[in-house]
Amino acid sequence: MDISSSHKIIRIQGKDSLEFLQGQLSNDLKLIKEGDLQKNVICNLKGRIIALFWVNKIDDENFHLLVDSSIAEKALETLEKFKVFYKSEMILLEDKPKNFNILRTEDWRANCIRDGLCEITSFTTETFTPHDLGYQNLEIINFDKGCFTGQEVIARMHYRAKLKSGLYVISSTSIESINEGDDIYDKNQKVLGKVASKIGQLGLIFIKNIGKLEDIYDEKGNKFGLDNFKLV
Repeated sequence: MDISSSHKIIRIQGKDSLEFLQGQLSNDLKLIKEGDLQKNVICNLKGRIIALFWVNKIDDENFHLLVDSSIAEKALETLEKFKVFYKSEMILLEDKPKNFNILRTEDWRANCIRDGLCEITSFTTETFTPHDLGYQNLEIINFDKGCFTGQEVIARMHYRAKLKSGLYVISSTSIESINEGDDIYDKNQKVLGKVASKIGQLGLIFIKNIGKLEDIYDEKGNKFGLDNFKLV
Protein backbone atom coordinates (compact mmCIF):
# COMPACT_ATOMS: atom_id res chain seq x y z
CA MET A 1 0.00 0.00 0.00
CA ASP A 2 1.30 3.43 -0.97
CA ILE A 3 1.50 6.34 1.43
CA SER A 4 3.02 9.80 1.13
CA SER A 5 5.99 10.88 3.21
CA SER A 6 3.78 13.80 4.31
CA HIS A 7 1.19 11.48 5.88
CA LYS A 8 0.87 10.52 9.51
CA ILE A 9 -1.08 7.58 10.87
CA ILE A 10 -3.71 7.54 13.59
CA ARG A 11 -4.14 4.05 15.03
CA ILE A 12 -7.54 3.18 16.49
CA GLN A 13 -8.05 -0.02 18.41
CA GLY A 14 -10.67 -1.50 20.71
CA LYS A 15 -13.88 -3.51 20.48
CA ASP A 16 -16.05 -0.48 19.59
CA SER A 17 -13.67 0.90 16.94
CA LEU A 18 -15.80 -0.04 13.92
CA GLU A 19 -19.02 1.26 15.45
CA PHE A 20 -17.30 4.48 16.49
CA LEU A 21 -15.77 5.18 13.09
CA GLN A 22 -18.99 4.29 11.26
CA GLY A 23 -20.68 7.13 13.12
CA GLN A 24 -18.05 9.70 12.19
CA LEU A 25 -16.61 8.89 8.76
CA SER A 26 -18.38 9.29 5.44
CA ASN A 27 -17.84 5.87 3.88
CA ASP A 28 -18.92 2.36 4.85
CA LEU A 29 -15.96 0.75 6.60
CA LYS A 30 -17.65 -2.65 6.44
CA LEU A 31 -16.89 -2.65 2.70
CA ILE A 32 -13.09 -2.33 3.05
CA LYS A 33 -11.29 -5.33 1.59
CA GLU A 34 -8.11 -6.67 3.12
CA GLY A 35 -5.10 -4.77 1.84
CA ASP A 36 -7.17 -1.86 0.49
CA LEU A 37 -7.18 1.80 1.50
CA GLN A 38 -10.67 3.32 1.60
CA LYS A 39 -11.04 7.10 1.26
CA ASN A 40 -13.15 8.82 3.93
CA VAL A 41 -13.79 12.29 5.28
CA ILE A 42 -14.71 13.57 8.68
CA CYS A 43 -16.84 16.72 8.58
CA ASN A 44 -18.08 19.32 11.01
CA LEU A 45 -21.77 19.81 11.75
CA LYS A 46 -22.07 22.23 8.82
CA GLY A 47 -20.88 19.54 6.43
CA ARG A 48 -17.46 21.08 5.82
CA ILE A 49 -14.49 18.76 5.55
CA ILE A 50 -12.10 18.67 8.50
CA ALA A 51 -9.85 15.93 7.13
CA LEU A 52 -9.52 13.38 4.35
CA PHE A 53 -8.44 9.91 5.50
CA TRP A 54 -7.19 6.80 3.79
CA VAL A 55 -8.45 4.02 6.07
CA ASN A 56 -6.67 0.69 6.38
CA LYS A 57 -8.84 -1.87 8.16
CA ILE A 58 -6.75 -4.47 9.96
CA ASP A 59 -9.86 -6.08 11.51
CA ASP A 60 -13.09 -4.81 13.11
CA GLU A 61 -11.18 -3.66 16.20
CA ASN A 62 -8.05 -2.19 14.60
CA PHE A 63 -7.71 0.56 12.00
CA HIS A 64 -5.03 2.84 10.57
CA LEU A 65 -6.15 6.30 9.41
CA LEU A 66 -3.70 8.02 7.06
CA VAL A 67 -3.97 11.81 7.08
CA ASP A 68 -1.91 14.79 5.94
CA SER A 69 0.59 15.60 8.67
CA SER A 70 -0.40 19.29 8.80
CA ILE A 71 -3.83 18.37 10.22
CA ALA A 72 -3.01 15.10 11.99
CA GLU A 73 -3.30 16.60 15.47
CA LYS A 74 -6.54 18.37 14.60
CA ALA A 75 -8.02 15.18 13.15
CA LEU A 76 -7.07 13.24 16.28
CA GLU A 77 -8.57 15.91 18.57
CA THR A 78 -11.79 15.90 16.51
CA LEU A 79 -12.16 12.14 16.79
CA GLU A 80 -11.40 12.25 20.52
CA LYS A 81 -14.40 14.54 21.09
CA PHE A 82 -16.78 11.83 19.89
CA LYS A 83 -15.09 8.80 21.47
CA VAL A 84 -16.41 9.26 25.00
CA PHE A 85 -19.03 6.52 24.85
CA TYR A 86 -16.97 3.95 22.93
CA LYS A 87 -14.42 1.41 24.10
CA SER A 88 -11.56 2.24 21.79
CA GLU A 89 -8.19 3.96 22.05
CA MET A 90 -6.38 6.24 19.62
CA ILE A 91 -2.77 7.22 19.18
CA LEU A 92 -0.77 9.18 16.61
CA LEU A 93 2.02 6.85 15.50
CA GLU A 94 5.59 8.14 15.36
CA ASP A 95 6.67 5.65 12.70
CA LYS A 96 4.92 4.23 9.65
CA PRO A 97 4.22 0.47 9.58
CA LYS A 98 6.54 -1.58 7.37
CA ASN A 99 3.74 -2.71 5.04
CA PHE A 100 3.44 0.79 3.53
CA ASN A 101 5.40 1.93 0.48
CA ILE A 102 6.54 5.52 1.11
CA LEU A 103 6.25 7.88 -1.90
CA ARG A 104 7.72 11.35 -2.22
CA THR A 105 5.20 14.02 -1.27
CA GLU A 106 5.65 15.78 -4.61
CA ASP A 107 4.84 12.62 -6.56
CA TRP A 108 1.87 11.72 -4.36
CA ARG A 109 0.32 15.18 -4.56
CA ALA A 110 0.85 15.46 -8.31
CA ASN A 111 -0.84 12.08 -8.85
CA CYS A 112 -3.80 13.11 -6.68
CA ILE A 113 -4.22 16.38 -8.58
CA ARG A 114 -4.07 14.68 -11.98
CA ASP A 115 -6.76 12.26 -10.74
CA GLY A 116 -8.93 15.18 -9.59
CA LEU A 117 -8.57 14.27 -5.92
CA CYS A 118 -8.08 17.21 -3.56
CA GLU A 119 -6.23 16.46 -0.34
CA ILE A 120 -7.14 18.51 2.73
CA THR A 121 -4.35 20.40 4.51
CA SER A 122 -4.09 23.04 7.22
CA PHE A 123 -4.78 25.67 4.53
CA THR A 124 -8.12 24.12 3.50
CA THR A 125 -9.53 22.32 6.55
CA GLU A 126 -13.19 23.28 7.22
CA THR A 127 -13.26 25.27 3.96
CA PHE A 128 -15.01 22.97 1.46
CA THR A 129 -17.99 20.65 1.44
CA PRO A 130 -17.56 17.21 -0.18
CA HIS A 131 -19.62 18.36 -3.17
CA ASP A 132 -17.36 21.38 -3.69
CA LEU A 133 -14.52 18.95 -4.39
CA GLY A 134 -16.52 16.31 -6.25
CA TYR A 135 -16.03 13.73 -3.52
CA GLN A 136 -19.48 12.28 -4.21
CA ASN A 137 -18.05 11.02 -7.53
CA LEU A 138 -14.89 9.51 -6.03
CA GLU A 139 -16.43 6.84 -3.77
CA ILE A 140 -15.68 8.90 -0.66
CA ILE A 141 -19.30 9.40 0.45
CA ASN A 142 -21.65 6.47 0.98
CA PHE A 143 -25.24 7.74 1.02
CA ASP A 144 -26.66 4.37 2.10
CA LYS A 145 -24.60 3.71 5.24
CA GLY A 146 -26.61 5.82 7.67
CA CYS A 147 -25.77 8.81 9.82
CA PHE A 148 -22.37 10.42 10.32
CA THR A 149 -21.41 13.90 11.45
CA GLY A 150 -22.55 16.46 8.86
CA GLN A 151 -24.54 13.81 6.96
CA GLU A 152 -27.84 15.72 6.91
CA VAL A 153 -26.29 18.78 5.25
CA ILE A 154 -24.35 16.67 2.76
CA ALA A 155 -27.37 14.52 1.84
CA ARG A 156 -29.57 17.60 1.39
CA MET A 157 -27.04 19.08 -0.99
CA HIS A 158 -26.78 15.80 -2.88
CA TYR A 159 -30.47 15.14 -3.37
CA ARG A 160 -32.03 18.60 -3.43
CA ALA A 161 -29.46 21.14 -4.58
CA LYS A 162 -28.56 21.96 -8.18
CA LEU A 163 -24.79 22.13 -8.18
CA LYS A 164 -23.29 25.12 -9.99
CA SER A 165 -19.73 24.78 -8.75
CA GLY A 166 -16.89 22.74 -10.19
CA LEU A 167 -13.30 21.65 -9.63
CA TYR A 168 -10.73 22.22 -12.35
CA VAL A 169 -7.30 20.71 -12.92
CA ILE A 170 -4.89 23.41 -14.07
CA SER A 171 -1.29 23.65 -15.17
CA SER A 172 0.09 27.16 -14.77
CA THR A 173 3.19 29.00 -13.64
CA SER A 174 0.79 31.49 -12.00
CA ILE A 175 -0.21 29.02 -9.29
CA GLU A 176 3.34 28.79 -7.94
CA SER A 177 3.04 32.22 -6.32
CA ILE A 178 -0.20 31.62 -4.38
CA ASN A 179 -1.21 29.27 -1.58
CA GLU A 180 -3.84 26.61 -1.08
CA GLY A 181 -6.96 28.22 0.29
CA ASP A 182 -6.28 31.56 -1.44
CA ASP A 183 -9.13 33.22 -3.31
CA ILE A 184 -9.06 33.64 -7.07
CA TYR A 185 -10.83 36.50 -8.85
CA ASP A 186 -12.39 37.75 -12.07
CA LYS A 187 -11.19 40.88 -13.87
CA ASN A 188 -13.33 43.04 -11.55
CA GLN A 189 -11.72 41.48 -8.46
CA LYS A 190 -14.87 39.59 -7.56
CA VAL A 191 -14.13 36.22 -5.95
CA LEU A 192 -14.56 33.31 -8.38
CA GLY A 193 -13.40 30.54 -6.06
CA LYS A 194 -10.31 29.17 -4.32
CA VAL A 195 -7.12 27.25 -4.85
CA ALA A 196 -8.03 23.83 -3.48
CA SER A 197 -4.73 21.99 -3.90
CA LYS A 198 -1.35 22.62 -5.55
CA ILE A 199 2.14 21.30 -6.03
CA GLY A 200 4.57 23.15 -8.27
CA GLN A 201 2.73 24.27 -11.39
CA LEU A 202 -0.11 21.77 -10.99
CA GLY A 203 -3.26 22.62 -9.12
CA LEU A 204 -6.94 22.09 -8.46
CA ILE A 205 -9.11 25.19 -8.31
CA PHE A 206 -12.67 25.40 -7.03
CA ILE A 207 -14.99 27.65 -9.07
CA LYS A 208 -18.25 28.73 -7.40
CA ASN A 209 -20.25 29.17 -10.61
CA ILE A 210 -18.91 27.41 -13.67
CA GLY A 211 -21.68 28.92 -15.78
CA LYS A 212 -20.16 32.37 -15.35
CA LEU A 213 -16.51 31.41 -15.62
CA GLU A 214 -14.23 34.09 -17.04
CA ASP A 215 -10.50 34.71 -17.01
CA ILE A 216 -8.82 34.09 -13.65
CA TYR A 217 -6.77 36.58 -11.65
CA ASP A 218 -4.92 36.58 -8.33
CA GLU A 219 -5.57 39.14 -5.58
CA LYS A 220 -3.00 41.52 -7.11
CA GLY A 221 -4.84 41.58 -10.42
CA ASN A 222 -2.38 39.35 -12.26
CA LYS A 223 -4.04 37.19 -14.90
CA PHE A 224 -3.38 33.43 -14.78
CA GLY A 225 -1.47 32.05 -17.73
CA LEU A 226 -3.07 28.63 -18.22
CA ASP A 227 -1.30 25.78 -20.01
CA ASN A 228 -4.06 23.36 -19.13
CA PHE A 229 -7.56 23.96 -17.73
CA LYS A 230 -9.96 21.04 -17.47
CA LEU A 231 -13.11 20.36 -15.46
CA VAL A 232 -12.68 17.32 -13.23
